[in-house]
Amino acid sequence: MVDIDKLLDPSPWHPMSDPVDLKHLGKLAEELGEAQAAVARCIIQGIDEEEPETGVPNREWLENELADVLANVNLVALRFELDEERMNQRAAKKMAHLKKWHDMA
Repeated sequence: MVDIDKLLDPSPWHPMSDPVDLKHLGKLAEELGEAQAAVARCIIQGIDEEEPETGVPNREWLENELADVLANVNLVALRFELDEERMNQRAAKKMAHLKKWHDMA
């Protein structure tokens, strides 16, 4: 049986409140969303198509958004003193795994 009193206890979590921390993570979240939109457009329209109103190639938009994500990832890693070596090792393992997976298609 679920203890309703325990469920109603306030959370011990403390949200971030430092304005610079919030700016770092908020901007990263924004750029991740923009990159997601660029990826979706490439899937829907094709990577070599252009945005109809601006004429910007989808490939260029994707490159721009991925570059923005990379820049923000690096800034967040610096700000929060993340273990970049561990992150790089994980990225290398993930790339090897995904290359095998892609080859299965």
